[in-house]
Amino acid sequence: MLVAVWDWLEGLGVRILGWFGVSDGLARQLIRFFMVGGIAAIAYVAVMAIVVDGFGGRVLLGAFLAFVLATLVSFVGNALWSFGSRLTPAKATMFFAVNTVGLGLNMLIAWLLERAGVHYLLISLTVLIVVPLFNFAGHRLITFART
Repeated sequence: MLVAVWDWLEGLGVRILGWFGVSDGLARQLIRFFMVGGIAAIAYVAVMAIVVDGFGGRVLLGAFLAFVLATLVSFVGNALWSFGSRLTPAKATMFFAVNTVGLGLNMLIAWLLERAGVHYLLISLTVLIVVPLFNFAGHRLITFART
């Protein structure tokens, strides 16, 4: 039942993105990439809650462990589901590198927009649109590129 619902929703998303000229394959990858990102975000928050609230740990330790687990969830989910690729150390290294460049882009956008006097919520919205799209493109074109 859940698989049927997902298939229907994914199909709907593919059709909608198709209206904007996005191919079926690219649309499926985008939809799955953002779904994996949502799951990774849930994993991040769960680890933070467990470390900080559950064990009384420090926020920085929770943030570090949460980032590591969320990145692992994101790598495995995107490699296997979004891009249909094998898990290799080279791809894991490239995945981390692309995400690190994405972090730099995040910081650059935030810095530039803050200096321009843009409200932090608009900065957040900009980052939440630009950086995931940058990461998707980087992973599609570099990390999981078909040879």
